[in-house]
Amino acid sequence: MPGTWDANLKLLYAVDQGQFFATDTVNLGDPFDVIANVEIGSSLMGVVRRHDASVSVRNLSQSTILGSQNFGEVLNATSNSRNQEIRVSFPGVWAANEGDVLEVVASYKVTAGVHTDYSSQKSKTFIVSVPDTP
Repeated sequence: MPGTWDANLKLLYAVDQGQFFATDTVNLGDPFDVIANVEIGSSLMGVVRRHDASVSVRNLSQSTILGSQNFGEVLNATSNSRNQEIRVSFPGVWAANEGDVLEVVASYKVTAGVHTDYSSQKSKTFIVSVPDTP
């Protein structure tokens, strides 16, 4: 748990579309999701206004960005800390080569009154696969 005045992007990972478990591979050109687990401390939640995430998928093999998505949401202040799973979808319109190594990177921002807290995270790597065709 972060400090009461902290917000953290705790975990970031790619999953097959609509699933919850981290994936080791993603089929070439198929849609997939990214899950970010975030926590906001109770004092920061007491004056919170919103939280935002910027999520990008990097192709480490080609040193390119496969795609980027943004997430933003208005939050209501409360005296409780917040634990949330943010899901960002990446459509199936992307190009890479079989065997390319991918990684998700993200930044997370919480705006709360005069307080702003930032956090970042990167995922474990996963690989582009091409399904066998009969």
